[in-house]
Amino acid sequence: MYNLILKDILIQKKILLLGFAYIVFFAVAMQGVGMVIYPTALTAITYMLLLTSCAYDEKNKADVMLNSLPLKRADIVLAKYLSVIAYIVIGTVAYWLIATVIALTGLPVKVHPISLEGLAGGLLSIALLNGVFLPLYFKFGYIKIKFLNLILFFLLFFGLTGAVNFLYVNGDVGWVRSITGLLNSLTDIQIFTAIMVVILITQLLSFVLSLKVYQSRDL
Repeated sequence: MYNLILKDILIQKKILLLGFAYIVFFAVAMQGVGMVIYPTALTAITYMLLLTSCAYDEKNKADVMLNSLPLKRADIVLAKYLSVIAYIVIGTVAYWLIATVIALTGLPVKVHPISLEGLAGGLLSIALLNGVFLPLYFKFGYIKIKFLNLILFFLLFFGLTGAVNFLYVNGDVGWVRSITGLLNSLTDIQIFTAIMVVILITQLLSFVLSLKVYQSRDL
């Protein structure tokens, strides 16, 4: 299991450098949006690393090789889900390093610090993308859903942005006021815990579906 995760990371050493460039791009392009920079950059980097690892696997016919080894298909599927956690850690560390360098050098770029709210938003976005993409990947492979990947990312990005704007503009509507009132009555820890529960449930369902379609797939 560990070796499968390590394999996904090592084959992307050059892509990891590109991830740093992504963070700098988001920091410059999203000036003035505050805490949205971190979750957006984290989601983009994590999704990029996940897509790249899947693309490399398909290009090198890794499925055929892995299934010729004494490995359970459940381990292969689980490794993909666990590798996402590694990508999140890498993305967070990279963001922190760049934010620290910008702060120490005094560059005229505002980078919002990592926060619990930003982490929760990033994790939820990643979970939604990951939860949809991986079952499709294990069912059809990477090439067949290549363009769907971009559609998923932009649907999520603009969908969440639109939802936030809708709640802000319609703050006086009864049911919107009830939602915001409920959120305001909860502490940050309570909201974070609730989001984590949602994430765990969605990832468990996604994993079960991925495993089911992968076990029935002919390689």
